[in-house]
Parts: sequence; C-alpha cells; structure tokens
Amino acid sequence: MRSRLSLPKRLRKHSEGFSLIEVMIAMTFLAIGLMGIAQLVPLGMAGVTQARVRTNAVQAAQEKMDELRASDFSSPALTAGTYTETNGNYTLNWTVTDNVPVPGSKRIELGSSWNAPRGTQNVALTTYVTATQ
Repeated sequence: MRSRLSLPKRLRKHSEGFSLIEVMIAMTFLAIGLMGIAQLVPLGMAGVTQARVRTNAVQAAQEKMDELRASDFSSPALTAGTYTETNGNYTLNWTVTDNVPVPGSKRIELGSSWNAPRGTQNVALTTYVTATQ
C-alpha cells in the first residue's frame, strides 16, 4: 500500500531543490538591490547633518532673541539700528526699529546665517517688544 504523502516519481525529480544557476541569479539580484540601498546611506547622513546645523542655527538665533527680549526697553541693546555678532559657525544679524508697528513698541528682526555646501543658508526671526507699565 502506497502512502498518501509520497509523491510519484515523475513529480519528485522536479522538486529536489534549487539549481546553482537559480541561486546565482537570486544572489545577483540581491547584491544589486543592496548596492542601491547602500548608495542612499550617505545621502541620509548628509540630510541628518544639514538638519543638525539648521537646528543649531535656529537655537543660536532663538537664544539671542530671548536675550534681546529680556533686555529693558530703554537698554542700549534695544537702541534702534543694525547689529552683527558671530556665534561659532553662525553670523547673527539683527535690526531694531523704533515705533513699529505702533508708537511705544520696537520690532526686532533677527537673522542667523551659515555656510553650507549649497551656499549660504539663512533663518529669520521677528518679534515685537513694548515698554511695560
């Protein structure tokens, strides 16, 4: 009596496994795919680096903006004019304008710039301060 699990001889010879050529073709396709993915890794790392530099530039600008906002309304730091300061790899430029948008207020426009592989990059912040009563 024949077992139900055994295959007839004509089907068994085709199901013995993979041939060497099939394995080589599969390995070739796998290698091509992995090489393509490997080329994306440096691009991803460059993106992470650019994001870190941009974050640091925004942080430097925000720290300077917080310092200016904490200054007394009549302090020399808030005298109308244009100022420049270098903070590490970043150049901070800010302009203080009196009586904008209304009398008794000041507008502070602050920009942070840095050199990047694609040229000079900028981040801009604007705030308004008023005299406290």
